[in-house]
Amino acid sequence: MADLWGERFGIPPSAFAGFIFFRKANSVWAANEAILPRLSYEAIGMRIMNLKDRPWKPTTSALQVFGRHATRNLIHLDSANSRSFMEGKTLAIESDSESGYVVVFYRGEVLGCGLYSHGKLVSQIPKERRMASSKNGAEESADQNAKDEVASEMPIDMR
Repeated sequence: MADLWGERFGIPPSAFAGFIFFRKANSVWAANEAILPRLSYEAIGMRIMNLKDRPWKPTTSALQVFGRHATRNLIHLDSANSRSFMEGKTLAIESDSESGYVVVFYRGEVLGCGLYSHGKLVSQIPKERRMASSKNGAEESADQNAKDEVASEMPIDMR
C-alpha cells in the first residue's frame, strides 16, 4: 500500500511507519500496529482507500493525515478556489499533475482529494463535510456533468 501511495503521490514509505494495512470488503484500512488489540474486531483504524471503482480512490481523511508528505500530483489553491473546492464545485485549474486523483492544498494544509483531468479539478470532498453553497439547480447539473466527463477520461489505474 505504501508503494502505491509512493508511486502516485510521492509519499515516502517512512510516512507509513508503524501502520499496518488490511482490506475489508471494498476498502483498505490503516491502523497503528502499536495499539492494535489482540482481540477480534469488526473494524479498526481509518479507511484510507475505496476499492469499489477503478482507479482506487484515496479517502479525504487519509490524505489529510498522509498527504502532507506528497511531492507529486498535488494542487495548491488560492482562497476563492479553496472555498469553491470545499463547496464541492468543479474548478478550471491548470496543473502539471497527471490525470487522476490529486492531493489538494490551501496555505500548506491538505484540504482533501480531488480528481484532475484536462484542466478540470473535481472536488471529492464528502458531501457531509462540504461547506454550504449557493448553487442553483442548473449549476448543480453542470457540476455533475463535469464530474462524469472527468471520470470517463480517467486511466484504468492510479498511474
